[in-house]
Formats: sequence, C-alpha cells, structure tokens
Amino acid sequence: MEWLSLVITLLTALAASGVAIWQVRTQRVRQVEDFYIARYWSLLDRLSTRTLRGVDAGALDEEEEMPIRLYFRLSEDEADLRAQGWVSDDTWRDWGGAIHAQMHRPPFDRLWAEIRRDSDAGRDYEFRHLRQLWLDAAYDPAPTRTSRQWLRRTPWRRPPTGHRAPAP
Repeated sequence: MEWLSLVITLLTALAASGVAIWQVRTQRVRQVEDFYIARYWSLLDRLSTRTLRGVDAGALDEEEEMPIRLYFRLSEDEADLRAQGWVSDDTWRDWGGAIHAQMHRPPFDRLWAEIRRDSDAGRDYEFRHLRQLWLDAAYDPAPTRTSRQWLRRTPWRRPPTGHRAPAP
C-alpha cells in the first residue's frame, strides 16, 4: 500500500511540474510577443498619416524612411523568433498576414525593393523570412525542434539567428 501511495505522489508531482513548466513557457512567449507589439506601435507612431494611408507621394525623407526600414527589421526579427518557438501560432497568423499585406502597400513596397537590393549586395540583413513572406502570405517559419530541444532551451543559450551583421 505504501508503494502505491509513493507512485501516486510521484505521478502527481510530475504532472504538477509539467503544468508549471508549460505555464512559465507560455508566460515567457506572451512577454516576448508583448515586447514586439510595443516596438511595432512605437514605430507606427513615427509614421505620417500619408504613409499610414498607403499614399505614395514619391521620395520619402530620411525621417519618414527610417521607421519603415526599422519595421522591416522588426518583422524579420519576429519571424526569426517564430522559427525559434517564441511566437505562438495564433499570434503568427495575425503577424504574418499583416506583414505580407504591409509589404505590398505603398510606400513600403518601394522601400522593400530597395532593401532587397541592399541585402543582395551585402549591405543589409539577409531578410530570409521576409523574402518568403513577400511571396507567400501563408508562410510560417514554425519551429521544427524536438521536444527534448524545447525543454533544454534557456534564455542565455540561444542558437544563432542566421543574420549577417550589417556592413559598416
């Protein structure tokens, strides 16, 4: 009878530990998502009404161009985080579709073409994920790691993101 009690206690402790790990992981994912949402809104605050409406009135000044360039880097980072398992399925469905749509609106589309040329010439990030999103609104860089890799993951031991450092 003691044996049965011990087994039940161990199974209960194991289940409670699993639930606690899952809850902490879910909370960390939400914190990452919230941080990137805040960054997105801070960039949007820097854009003019003309740009937000999608009106392309020709050349952008540097003050207007910078938030758009930063938006593309932010979007690439979000896709990279998705590939690493730090963005949930529901959030990526929203983000991926919105990024694709925004990339095809003026003046974002014109600036994206320029950024791709800079990237091809090695003057900017590779933008591997955004290149896929440009072509396919349903692109999902979903994580492909095993559950063992997922459990070993720690915030201080992240795998490389694959980004090249921008040229000086």
